[in-house]
Amino acid sequence: MSKRLRIWHVGNWCIHLGQKYVESPFEAPSKDVEVVNYAQPFVDALRAIPGAEVISQPSWELYHMSPEGFDERLKWATTIVFADVETKCLMLHPDFFTRTKWGDKPVTFPDRFDVLRTWVERGGDGKGGHFHMNGGWLSFGGELGKGGWGRSRFAPVLPVTCLQHDDLIESTAGYPLRTTLPNHPILRGIDLATVPPLLGFNEVKLREGATSLIDIENLGTYHPLLAEHRFGKGRVTCWMTGASPHWGINFMKWKQYGQFWSQVFSA
Repeated sequence: MSKRLRIWHVGNWCIHLGQKYVESPFEAPSKDVEVVNYAQPFVDALRAIPGAEVISQPSWELYHMSPEGFDERLKWATTIVFADVETKCLMLHPDFFTRTKWGDKPVTFPDRFDVLRTWVERGGDGKGGHFHMNGGWLSFGGELGKGGWGRSRFAPVLPVTCLQHDDLIESTAGYPLRTTLPNHPILRGIDLATVPPLLGFNEVKLREGATSLIDIENLGTYHPLLAEHRFGKGRVTCWMTGASPHWGINFMKWKQYGQFWSQVFSA
């Protein structure tokens, strides 16, 4: 690999509370708690790329991140991956809701969408500048539009346009895939016919000038599944389904799973 990859992955973490036991009219404790990274198979695949360093964080840490902390992550990263990260994690900050900040002075922060857009446009300040988004209920438009990426200041950076309403398409059986670019560096040696059933995806529209490398079919219509384009000196890719459960619960078992992600991030 010609350049060392430093990948900052955000999202797909959750906190599982244990089962609730109603033991009396006055007692209903939850027993057990677990912090889970649902993207662990994806993160493991990234760490298996020769020479790659990976930092994986939950979206709530992004929400709490100071401007200085955000800048430090951008200075470190060659590649940024967001997955199931709604835009509120970037457009809001806990200080906006803290009574100690009421006072008489304005509370503002550098707009993180603008900062991130500049990072991509400048090619990560010469380090590569690859931004990637994985699909999910809070990616792109998201469930009931809660993802919000099509309404954000970062929207023009993406190779797809997001729907302004619920964009989830789901099936318990999976969907057919196709490509017209089998020799593209990302897809070279990849056999799409062996991809296990994908259980859902975000519906988007391909942006003018962008390329759809893989399409997914639903009810006779093909939609972009893997799209890419250049934005300034940077590179942007979008995978409109999950890399891990639940949409990707089968995908992560694919024999070419690791090869696919290695080629996405090193092509």
